[in-house]
Amino acid sequence: MSYVHLFSPSTIGGVEIRNRVVLPSMTTRLATPSGEITPELVSYYQERARGGCGLVIVEMASPQRRGRHRGRELGIDSDEYIPGLRSLVAAIHEQGARAGIQLGHGGARALPTELGGRPLAATAGPIPVFETARFVNFPELFDEDSLEQLVVDHVDAARRAEEAGFDVIELHGAHGYLLAQLISADENRVLPDFAARYDFLASLVRRIVEAVGIPLSYRLSGQDFYSAGQTLDDSLAFLPYLEDAGVSAISVTGGHYKSVDPEIMIPPMPYEDGVFLDAARVVKARTRLPVIAVGRVNAPAVAEDALAQGWADFVAVGRGQIADPHWARKTQQQQQVRECLACNHCVRTMRSGKQLACAVNPTVTTTDRPAAGTAAQRRLVFGAGPAGLTYAVESARAGHEVYVIARDRTWKAAAAPTFNGYRPDRQRMHRYFDGLWKEAVEAGVRISPAGELEPPPEWRTDVDVVADARGATYVGNLGPLVRILIRVLSRVPLPKRLMKSDRLHHILLYDLRNPRRREPTRIPGARTIKIGDAAQPGDLAAAVHDAYIQAWKEHSDD
Repeated sequence: MSYVHLFSPSTIGGVEIRNRVVLPSMTTRLATPSGEITPELVSYYQERARGGCGLVIVEMASPQRRGRHRGRELGIDSDEYIPGLRSLVAAIHEQGARAGIQLGHGGARALPTELGGRPLAATAGPIPVFETARFVNFPELFDEDSLEQLVVDHVDAARRAEEAGFDVIELHGAHGYLLAQLISADENRVLPDFAARYDFLASLVRRIVEAVGIPLSYRLSGQDFYSAGQTLDDSLAFLPYLEDAGVSAISVTGGHYKSVDPEIMIPPMPYEDGVFLDAARVVKARTRLPVIAVGRVNAPAVAEDALAQGWADFVAVGRGQIADPHWARKTQQQQQVRECLACNHCVRTMRSGKQLACAVNPTVTTTDRPAAGTAAQRRLVFGAGPAGLTYAVESARAGHEVYVIARDRTWKAAAAPTFNGYRPDRQRMHRYFDGLWKEAVEAGVRISPAGELEPPPEWRTDVDVVADARGATYVGNLGPLVRILIRVLSRVPLPKRLMKSDRLHHILLYDLRNPRRREPTRIPGARTIKIGDAAQPGDLAAAVHDAYIQAWKEHSDD
């Protein structure tokens, strides 16, 4: 498939961008506790720029310290942050991409532990918040003076962004953060009616536009997905205010912390690809501004189609570029892209207070690999699941000769009753496994014919490492019974809620399974190792990470 629309240049507010691929703002927790830039954060964004992305929008930074909603949130509320931000922009520009930054204020959903007190917001609460823990905020209300200070601080933050060299600024006006609270009839208790709310936000935007010389994009909710929330009609009514105020682009997202399913803000596996594309299409038909489509637009064909249909001018590929930082380059060159499963392992690790992690990309926050040894090895792998194929791919990239015994290609993990607590998208899982297979072939890995259970004669001698990646086994052949039990429980309302219990999930899927005890075919002189579930039953992320470490550890140590 050709991607002529995806890789054609375009502009936002006069800023030329080399293609239509946007890395949207996503929290990494790679900044310091005080919000300073770190080498790891620079490396993360630079790698996505090196991977061909057109516009890299750096994670949300609050214009006020009182608006921080997560630990290790990037700082921009003081001039002291400018030098670090400047180094980040330079690293992105060095790879040919444009750099943007998202300004966002948590408002009622700011984190009290970060603020040292109650948040300042447009509503007094109670406001449910779920980050590292679920809790309820009771914020202080804005008054006239604090609203004016809010505008001043947004203008100052925008000035700092321009001084640091950013090409674009994005305002976060969705998902229940402060600007969304200020426009909301449900959550705004300081501005009396919709006209006052729209006028205030338009004034804030206008003062930023007048103060800086770089374009401003606005992230708008297509729909909040709860009864008293913002609707698409509400957003369309606000659109002319944004246009008149001087906004240069609209990013159309959806969802809210109060949504019937709050996870729709970052739509997980059960949702369809392009879940917010309909909203983007409607907004695009009503505005002269460039529109950025957001929300599960990670499949290259979906992204290209959205552009070809005229539903959007740019596509935000977020988790897709977490899974594969070279998503853009590989797509353009018709190479295999590492599939994002939309399993939201990245979201769970981030919200648990940890640095960003990915189930299918063990190097998401680093591009470094362990130092390679000098001697190439012959490595025989039993098992062609995620752990086995990851080990094979990384071993081949490290310069080893690899042969994989693949019993079949039925991909049993794709038939798992749950995946990260979700009913799995089997088609997406199959695409991920097929992609790993193609990556292995591209890396030079040899894979056995279907049905082969033992290595061919030339792989029964002179082998350095035998890797057992055949997965775990259930205690007493309980596997079929456990799978039936999980399927039944996940379809009944009350037990379905019970199934979201991490402890029950752990018991059924991990505690009742044993590592492999019986070794595969022994090869004289070879060292046998166990990787993934064969060593310790766990989730996909743990298995893939272990395979990566083992592949390079063996190479370095032997």
